[in-house]
Amino acid sequence: MLAKPLAHSASYPVPDHRLSHLSPDHDEDPGDSLLFGQKDEPEPSTFQALSFPKYPVDLLFPTKAVYRAKALIRYHTKPYPMAKSCATPVHRPGNPVTLKDGMMVKRTKIVATVGPSCASEDVLAAMAQVGMDLVRINTSHGTLSDHERYVRLVREAERAAERPLGIVLDTQGPKVRLGTLSEPVTLVPGEEIVLGEGGLPLRHGDLPRYVPAGKRVLLAEGTVELSVLEQTERALRCRVVRGGVISSGKGVNVPEVELPYPSLTPADRASLRMATELGVEYVALSFVKSPEDVRAARALLGDGPRVIAKVELKVAVDRMEEIVSAADGAMVARGDLGVEIGPYHVPVVQKRLVDLCNARAKPVIVATQMLRSMVDSPVPTRAEVNDVAAAVWDGADGVMLSEETAVGRYPVEAVRAMAEAAKAAEESGFPIRVPGLVPELVGQIPGACARAAVQIARDIGAAAIICATVSGWTARLVASFRPDVPVVATTPEARVPRALALVWGVIPLSIAPTEGTDSLARASIKAAKEKGVVKTGDQVVFTAGLPFWEPGTTNLVRVIRV
Repeated sequence: MLAKPLAHSASYPVPDHRLSHLSPDHDEDPGDSLLFGQKDEPEPSTFQALSFPKYPVDLLFPTKAVYRAKALIRYHTKPYPMAKSCATPVHRPGNPVTLKDGMMVKRTKIVATVGPSCASEDVLAAMAQVGMDLVRINTSHGTLSDHERYVRLVREAERAAERPLGIVLDTQGPKVRLGTLSEPVTLVPGEEIVLGEGGLPLRHGDLPRYVPAGKRVLLAEGTVELSVLEQTERALRCRVVRGGVISSGKGVNVPEVELPYPSLTPADRASLRMATELGVEYVALSFVKSPEDVRAARALLGDGPRVIAKVELKVAVDRMEEIVSAADGAMVARGDLGVEIGPYHVPVVQKRLVDLCNARAKPVIVATQMLRSMVDSPVPTRAEVNDVAAAVWDGADGVMLSEETAVGRYPVEAVRAMAEAAKAAEESGFPIRVPGLVPELVGQIPGACARAAVQIARDIGAAAIICATVSGWTARLVASFRPDVPVVATTPEARVPRALALVWGVIPLSIAPTEGTDSLARASIKAAKEKGVVKTGDQVVFTAGLPFWEPGTTNLVRVIRV
């Protein structure tokens, strides 16, 4: 039970700080936003553009006229240097699309964790209305019956929100934790303690046999550090290097040792069976060490949920490319990852993993502590907003909220804040990284068609790219190029829209089964028009695969006027 009641009322009011609330004599022009103005043509400015800065932050604005400066960064004629890993030009998505239901479409998807703070149909539906695209169920907490109840709640909220919501079931994995302590314990630097039998209890009683003297042991997400002095079969004698307060169930990490525990525990296998029975869209596999772990999970899941590999171990970082190739997507699980490799290396791994997934047209999620302050605050910190923007510019398909929505006091406001941060980054004009497809996809007809569709849409000023698909593969290929226009995925398959809810920039729509290319195109365009993505007179680029009912056969690109 929460220590404090939820801060939002049934109507979920959130303060609105838009410029329209300022006094009439306020000197600021809403179109003069430093970073977020989106006028088609720049107005004349009295300030001369600086020579292109060596670093993007080396900009200078006159202090008394900063709101009139029109953001030199936006008017600069030279593009920002491309990341070395990019094989194709970076793209700048255009203005967002507002659907007929009034919802503003952002490109980056939001995954929110369900928990006590939002475990009701009304709150989950409200979260969906302000930007949530998928719901994560963390099996590290609660029972199988709790997780089953959460699945039912999400499906009910989906009907209330009238838009597809995907479900990500996150497995617990072989997480090593402290056992039960009667009360919190304060560890003082320099003192000696026993970890294991006769001292601080461990849920994995055999851990000491794998950790030799001289190794480091980190507790409570790395806030406490121990150095092993002596090893026995059931206990480790340690010296406290960095002290702190620990309590029951805190995590135990040994970053310099590859522990022999399998990625799939008996509890995880039970969760996978439930995931298959309940038809969830994704399973996030914790503590993946190798592609074999991914294949083992897929063997249990069959043709059911897709596997998202969580990269949170050093050994997984070393084998990221193999793991991504075996999985259906990946997650930058920055919590344990930061403990394993140190927090200062996490941004590098984040960029590498996002590029690896984008190059293979597989969705990737950036997770952990993105809006951590909103567990107790109704607004995020500036650094947190910057973190979300950085993930957007890195090219992440999705960004994730964990405790912010599971146990925080402001679950709806947290989703709203993340959506606003993502939209602001997308509309800023700054480039989103586009690594380009890997050679094995570039040389195939589907990849070539997807690339052509994006280029044609840009050249003719198309209003949207419409992908008719039975598996979602066509839409994923097109989205991997981060096009400037919305990507509408139309499908007669009931489960595909929920799975595509995780793919960057994709608006998934259901259509009735149809025969023939012309009928398929008409049904797809009609669905996009009814949703408000396109209107009469617009040009769209239509892609599909023929024969249509064979997945992965994208081979058709057409330009059609609505």
